[in-house]
Amino acid sequence: MKKFLAIVLAAVMVFAMGTVAMAEEAPTGDFQWNGQKEVWAILPTTGVPGLLIHADSLGYVMGKDGWTYVTKDAMGDPSAQVSYVEDAIAAGNVGALMIAAMDGPMLEDVANQAKDAGIAICYLGLAPDYEIAGYIATAYSITGMAAVQSAEDWVTKRVAEGGNVPQNADGKYEIACDVYYDITDGIYRSNAMIGTANESEILSVVSATQSYGDSAQTDAYDNAQAVLAANPDCRIFIAYEPDEAMGIAAAIADYAEQNGLDLADFCVMPCYSADDAFLQMWAEVQADPSANAIKGYASYGGTATQEEIDEFAASNFSATGMEFSPTGGKLAAILLGVTGADGYEWAYGDAYYDDITATNIYGYDYHWAQGEENPCVQYEVAEAMF
Repeated sequence: MKKFLAIVLAAVMVFAMGTVAMAEEAPTGDFQWNGQKEVWAILPTTGVPGLLIHADSLGYVMGKDGWTYVTKDAMGDPSAQVSYVEDAIAAGNVGALMIAAMDGPMLEDVANQAKDAGIAICYLGLAPDYEIAGYIATAYSITGMAAVQSAEDWVTKRVAEGGNVPQNADGKYEIACDVYYDITDGIYRSNAMIGTANESEILSVVSATQSYGDSAQTDAYDNAQAVLAANPDCRIFIAYEPDEAMGIAAAIADYAEQNGLDLADFCVMPCYSADDAFLQMWAEVQADPSANAIKGYASYGGTATQEEIDEFAASNFSATGMEFSPTGGKLAAILLGVTGADGYEWAYGDAYYDDITATNIYGYDYHWAQGEENPCVQYEVAEAMF
């Protein structure tokens, strides 16, 4: 999921341990780095491996340049992210922050205070209306749309080849959505999921449940069981992320076994794919559509090189067990660029939007890239639409 642009840092005098260090010179507007090499990753939760791996990959890359990496868990509370930024300013030894921002406007004042304190800030997943060092944003709304469209393609092709996917009284296929409304991008994605399904001529939304966080798989399992009990003909599930998809798939596997149904007739489609266990299920179902209920996914981000994958694995830096995240590497490059690290350049305030893709077992192929028109802008409002 990226590209690098240009330019970095102004001369900065840093006084520490009684010594004086001079930062490299480069144009960065009115930002002057404080010279402190501790970076905090402030996350909505550290309980989601697919999120934590971005932060860990950032920490790994910055660690090679001498930075100390620390994670902070907001435990689902956007005000806690504000408090952590305040803590970083007060600590005096923090020179950079990566924030998977839950509420951009809430962070604005404290982000400006951090900038004045010489702390470089980058955001993951949110484009702010104010200037920070940089951000990697994802058009989450498009991932929700693409997952539903991939599922729509799946059901059309599955039925055409003789699959047993029931229709309701209106001749439509029932679909359940796993949503998440606690962050702005989650609202965008969830709105697009349900909105795209509502607009479909062949789909009918029967449920919207939420299961994000530390207990995502368990909660998603329980939610899917409830959906199937209330809607026994539902065969299509859109999951927020891989953890939820795997929980839903486990519930469907039990349901199918109890009712003598073929898993080839079920479709679970998450809006993200970066999870090793999920990708293993994806590989299995590509070989045998009856292996499990996963039938494809939407996702975003680039692909790590084999060298990056091997070096990261050998370092044992992350406890997630996941491969190196190119997104985390790009976040590190933003912060290293604006703090004058050798070999890195980034123009202060620049952004990058991830590529978005979607696929299914029938070869559905969707791709969106930065610069193209956003087909889901109508869903990007700061509240649930459905």
